[in-house]
Amino acid sequence: MNGLTQLHFSDLWHVMAPEMILVIGGFLILVLDLFMSKESSRRLSPQLGILFLIAAFVLTIRNFGIVADNAAAGGDMINLSNMLYVLDDFGNVFKLLFTAGTAVVLLMSIDFFKHNLEVKVAEYTYLMLFATVGAMVMASALDLITLFVGLELLSISSYVLVAMRRNHAKSTEGAMKYLVIGSVASAMALYGMSFLYGVTGQTNLAMGASTMLQLWDQFKPVLVLGFLLMLVGFGVKVALVPFHQWAPDTYEGAGNPVTSFLAVVSKAAGFALILRVFLWGFSRVFGDIYIYLVILAALTMVIGNVAALTQKNIKRLLAYSSVAQAGYLLIPLATLGKGSSIDNIWLSLGQTVFYLVAYLFMTMGAFAVLTVVTRQAGNETLEAFRGLWRRSPFLAVSMAVFTLSMAGMPLTAGFVGKFYIFLGTINTEMYWLGGLLFATSAIAFYYYFGVLKAIFLKDSSVETHEKIQVPASIGVTIAIGLIGTIVLGVYPDAMMKLLNGLHWFGQ
Repeated sequence: MNGLTQLHFSDLWHVMAPEMILVIGGFLILVLDLFMSKESSRRLSPQLGILFLIAAFVLTIRNFGIVADNAAAGGDMINLSNMLYVLDDFGNVFKLLFTAGTAVVLLMSIDFFKHNLEVKVAEYTYLMLFATVGAMVMASALDLITLFVGLELLSISSYVLVAMRRNHAKSTEGAMKYLVIGSVASAMALYGMSFLYGVTGQTNLAMGASTMLQLWDQFKPVLVLGFLLMLVGFGVKVALVPFHQWAPDTYEGAGNPVTSFLAVVSKAAGFALILRVFLWGFSRVFGDIYIYLVILAALTMVIGNVAALTQKNIKRLLAYSSVAQAGYLLIPLATLGKGSSIDNIWLSLGQTVFYLVAYLFMTMGAFAVLTVVTRQAGNETLEAFRGLWRRSPFLAVSMAVFTLSMAGMPLTAGFVGKFYIFLGTINTEMYWLGGLLFATSAIAFYYYFGVLKAIFLKDSSVETHEKIQVPASIGVTIAIGLIGTIVLGVYPDAMMKLLNGLHWFGQ
């Protein structure tokens, strides 16, 4: 069976090979940039980055099926007392998501570099790799300090990536807002961790959970305060309401590939962190705190979708849509307060990962279409999509599939993902939360219909009547998104069987 293995120095390469290969790749690109010509660096850096990400992806697959020697989640927690970093299927499946997502971002970026000559390609590429390493650390760390190091590595790299377009005022503005709000969030998360350490004397999540159960009644207010502070800090990272205010400006200001990275990879890393910390650290007292997650999930779904109704800028619309998606993704964890059996935990993890994979395909594809259409139109409003079906049937149909999937149309990956999450609310008898999921999805249909109306029901203006040429890298990205969105929507059973067969935490 798959297992959870304690990290010894002699096993460093075996356990952390995916992370190490990306670190090596990042520094190699950094060094090569010093010796290559500018043209060679711009051409080769993203290609090298994609190769290193593919290597990390393959090495992660190799780590599935490791047999535990003397520790397993849910067993004797004392066995986990010295663990800073663990190897389990939970971390592995998220690492596959991170490496695949970043590889698609770099593929999309090849065209982005051609039209943004001020961007330093080598710097952009190795920052992407380092950010991915931070996300991978967040998925596998079992110690609060190690988790925070991974969080900051991802965050700092992301701040710089948002500001890469130096000649764009909105890029600078978005990066500054992200930096200030993100820094405050990191401080609050660290402050919350300090409360947990102050009460339990542990930074190890497994040992801290055992100690917390013994001290819960005595120190409940302090421990709940620590939980809430961490929830605020992590909530900013994944754009939960009311901690989402940075998202619209940052998404609008960043380049499209960076925005897709924030919307998919960074958000997935945030949820990996939330799941790891709350399932391990607070699992034994979850019945007393889950209500806060339920409230945030409900607020995020409602406000994210309602705020998107008035948006005319397509990137801001997708930003608020991303906020709403964070609410959907929080539901599987929130429902565990009503049904925290081990089977429900595995089902919740499967639902979350399935929806994240579906979200990767539809979001990456949508931003790839957005890149071509808005550049040709010269603006990022919904008017850029007027008459798109006449100018490029391929882009029109692709954007329709992606938007309908985000809204939750049947036979798309987005619908299946939401349906599995809805079944989770029914299974735990949280019917009102499931009803709210469907109600907010109906709201999403309204504003996504505005995109479809512009594409199919409005004639293009004179200025944008010419046919749109799709660059090869963008075309491949769109094709990947289409295949994933349709296949997961029509035949989701294969992936769900795979996810349900994982031994998430060594069991």
